[in-house]
Amino acid sequence: MKKSKIFFVTAEVYPFVKGSRGSEFAGALPPYVQAHGPEVRVIMPKYSIINERKHIIRDIIRLKDIPITMPSGTFPVSIKSGFIPESKTQIYFADSEKYFKRSDMLRDKRTGQFFKDNHERLLFLAKSAIETLRTLGWQPDIIHCCDWPTGLLPALVREEQQKGFLKKTVVTFSITDFHELGLFEKSFASKVFASSSVIETEDCVHKNKFSFLKCALKYSDAVSIVDIHKYLTDLGKPNPDFEGILKSVKSISEVPFAGDHGLWNPASNNTLYKTFTSEKLERKQTNKEDFIEDKRTGFSAEQPILGILAEDIENQHKSIAQFLKAVRDQSLQIFILGDKNPSSYSTIKSLIQKNANHKVYTLQDPDDYFRPNFFAVSDFLWIPVTDKFSELYYFNAVRYGCIPVVPKQAYAAGYFDGIKDRGGNALVYQDDHDLARKIESGLAVFETKTQWESLVKRLMKSDVSLGKHLAPYIKWYEKALAK
Repeated sequence: MKKSKIFFVTAEVYPFVKGSRGSEFAGALPPYVQAHGPEVRVIMPKYSIINERKHIIRDIIRLKDIPITMPSGTFPVSIKSGFIPESKTQIYFADSEKYFKRSDMLRDKRTGQFFKDNHERLLFLAKSAIETLRTLGWQPDIIHCCDWPTGLLPALVREEQQKGFLKKTVVTFSITDFHELGLFEKSFASKVFASSSVIETEDCVHKNKFSFLKCALKYSDAVSIVDIHKYLTDLGKPNPDFEGILKSVKSISEVPFAGDHGLWNPASNNTLYKTFTSEKLERKQTNKEDFIEDKRTGFSAEQPILGILAEDIENQHKSIAQFLKAVRDQSLQIFILGDKNPSSYSTIKSLIQKNANHKVYTLQDPDDYFRPNFFAVSDFLWIPVTDKFSELYYFNAVRYGCIPVVPKQAYAAGYFDGIKDRGGNALVYQDDHDLARKIESGLAVFETKTQWESLVKRLMKSDVSLGKHLAPYIKWYEKALAK
């Protein structure tokens, strides 16, 4: 396994772009896998919204203007190269004027709807991945496809194998998106696989539509799903079509979805007011002081700040209101960071205005630009549980030293230990009444400087990264290679 070659193919990688949770999965997992020994490379589209100068993306002369044969003609792709930030993992970008020069990734920003030609665009990505390997002469042991947008690639690899290319390559497929099925007209699949002797497009049909997801599940050697799926199903919002398709798969490996301590690291993050580590914890306080001065929050630097992260506030504002009611009697400084303006929601605004115990500062941050600073200045962190798995950021915030406030029924709670007898690293609570008690106990720890510093350092040294939980992925790869 250590000498294996792995080629990740994905429609999105964080921090270049972010459209779904899959972007963070595709940004975090490859570097951790590479650190384990294999040679890893990644490919994704070069969307217009990706800043080439910021991410140091360069042209590759021998991968310029590669012809890609599509049902409607032949079009060129130029492959550019860079590295996933804070890693040595090489990433390729498929650049196409026709397919990827858009205002956003897969959706029209004006309407919020999928682009009508997404099926062609994703076919172009899959074919670009194959032609990149052919041009480089690099045949990986594993092609790892991420989520439904790469759903055509496993079938295309089967065709290539019939012709003699990628003959020893196995295809793995990961699921982090539990909503989309990638449904398109059947006529498109018929054109793509018109002359195929190995692909049965009817096996990939769902409700009279061709499903990219179903196609991937049919033609992959191994399938994995992040284990948050079973927790989200318990929230009562499963997609019945998705669940039905999933049941048709004979074997699916459950794998963990943890944090990325490489990218989310206050020691190297130059967007902070001041970089810091657990050994230089006083610099976290400097971040707090500079933030308070810079933003004119009305906060005191000597009091703790409870951060509330709402990256899906449209579906989280009621949970936030319930949280504010539960802690209404505590004297708190509360910083609410949202993808939309938190104070524009009446449920939150009325509670902010009525409660004299709370000093509240709100900030809109749709592009995650302020996210690292938010972690750096917050002493506690609470995230409303939703079916979009915002809890991931409990893991990414660990290195920034903001103590998680986590409901016991949440997925993230299993990764933390409740504070007890000067041990543990999080406030894990049962219900609203227990939440108020746990916040009170956390505030008491904050009052004793030595205890607080010990707690924060304990948290910062905790490893809740994908690197710590990599073993199930390696086992999954080995099982696929054994085929």
